[in-house]
Amino acid sequence: MASSVGSSGKFIAGEKAVTTSGTEVALATTGTYSSVVIIAKAANTNQIYVGGSDVTTSTNDGLDAGDSLTIAPRGGGIVLSDIYIDADTDGEGVDFYAVA
Repeated sequence: MASSVGSSGKFIAGEKAVTTSGTEVALATTGTYSSVVIIAKAANTNQIYVGGSDVTTSTNDGLDAGDSLTIAPRGGGIVLSDIYIDADTDGEGVDFYAVA
C-alpha cells in the first residue's frame, strides 16, 4: 500500500488492490480515523465491494469505476483494518483518504 501522512499526522491517502478476485483484503493494517472516503479506481473495468472481513462479490451492489463511499463513525473511530474490499477482477482496487 502506498500512503502519505500529512505533516500533522492526521491525514492519510492510500490505495489498495485486490490481487485475486474473491479474496478480500483490508484497506490498511493500522489506523483509526474520524472519516474515510473510498473511491473505486477510474481504470477499474468491474465493481469493487466494500464491507467487513466477510465481504464478497455478492455482499452489496458494489462501486463502479469512479464511485465513492464516505464512511463516518457512530461514536468512536473508524479502524481501517476493519474495512475490506473485494473485486470482480484481479488487480482492481480503490484509493482512500482518511482524516483523524
